[in-house]
Amino acid sequence: MPGRFGPSDFAACARCGSGQVHPNLLVMGPIAGVDSDSRSYVCHTCGHVGLPIFFDTESARAQFEREKKGVWEPEPASAKKGPVSIPILPIQTDPLIDIRLLDLLPARVATVTGVRWDAGALTPTKYRVSFQEYWDAIGGPRYNASRIYMLDLAGINRANPNFDVTRHLGKRCDVWLDSGGREPEEVLDGYMLDVERVVAGSKTLASLDSFAALHALSSEVLPCLDWDGKVVWREPSETHVDLLDVAKALRGIGFSAVCVMDLRRLGSELGPDPALLSMLEGLDLDVYVGGGLQESDVLRLGERGFAGGLVDPYTPVIRDLLKAPRPETPTEAIAPAPAPRAAPAPRSMPDSTGPP
Repeated sequence: MPGRFGPSDFAACARCGSGQVHPNLLVMGPIAGVDSDSRSYVCHTCGHVGLPIFFDTESARAQFEREKKGVWEPEPASAKKGPVSIPILPIQTDPLIDIRLLDLLPARVATVTGVRWDAGALTPTKYRVSFQEYWDAIGGPRYNASRIYMLDLAGINRANPNFDVTRHLGKRCDVWLDSGGREPEEVLDGYMLDVERVVAGSKTLASLDSFAALHALSSEVLPCLDWDGKVVWREPSETHVDLLDVAKALRGIGFSAVCVMDLRRLGSELGPDPALLSMLEGLDLDVYVGGGLQESDVLRLGERGFAGGLVDPYTPVIRDLLKAPRPETPTEAIAPAPAPRAAPAPRSMPDSTGPP
C-alpha cells in the first residue's frame, strides 16, 4: 500500500483483492521520480496493473479478497496464531556467474553460509552448503519451513545484489528479502523478484529519514533495525541510534511491524538477549526478533507477545537434517561353495615332459 494515502488506508488489488499492491516502478525510467508519481500500481499476486481499492481496515480488505475468491462468509473468529518461525538464509553467490550456467543450476550455484557480524560487515563463515541441499532439508516434511528470511550478502556487503540468482530461489517458497538497498528505490527493486516482503535493513540505509521515504512509496516494506548495542546505520553521523526511540519513530511513520536483528548474537545459537527482549516488550508493533535464536526460542517469544523469531542459519536441528548419510562400509563377500570335481585321469592334461 502506498504510504501517501496515510497509514490508516489499506489497499487491495481491484482484480483479486490481494494486499500485495505496490507502485509500478519503471526500471531505468527516463526521468527519476516520474514512475512514483504516475499513480500506477501493480499487484504482485495476480500481476494486475491499475488503481487499487482502499479500505479503512485490514479486516475489510481481507473480506473483499475472500469475496473475490467466492467465499462470502466472514472469516470465523479463531484463536490467536502462534509466533512465526523463519530461518535466516545468508546467500553467497559469485558475481561473475555465467548466465547459461545459472539457467541450469541456480540452486546449486548459490550457497547458504553461516554468518557473523565482524568489523561492521556480515562475514560468511566456513560452514556452507548449496541452496538446493539446504532447502531439501528445511523444506522437507521434518522441518516444513514455508517462509525464509534471505540475506543477499553480495548486495548487503558490496552493493551488488545478485537478482539473477535470488529470482530463481524465490520461486520455491515465500521469501522475506534483504538485498542491501542503499536508497529507497533500490530497496523496492526487490519486489521485481515476486518476493512476499522486501526487508529494509538499517545497516545499509543512511538514516531514519530513509524509512520515511520508503513508507511514502510502500508501507508493505518491512523495516529491520540492525542492533549491536545501538542501531547501526550506513552513515555513522546518524544520531538516532537508541533502539526504543527508533522503533517508536517507525510506528509514528506508519509501519505496523519491525524486525530487530541482534548482530552481536547472530550465528551464535545462544538464544535472544533477555535484556533486549525486556526492552522490546510492550511496543505497539509486531516485532520479529533475530540473532542467536534456535527453534525452541521462538515458542517462548510467542509467550511474551512477540510476532515471531528469525532462526540462525545452522541450528543443531538444521545441522542434523543436513548430515550426510552414513558412508557404505565394505563387507566381506560370501563366495559360493566350490562344487566337487572328479580328479583328472593321469596324463589327461598336457604337460611339458613330452610323450611317455
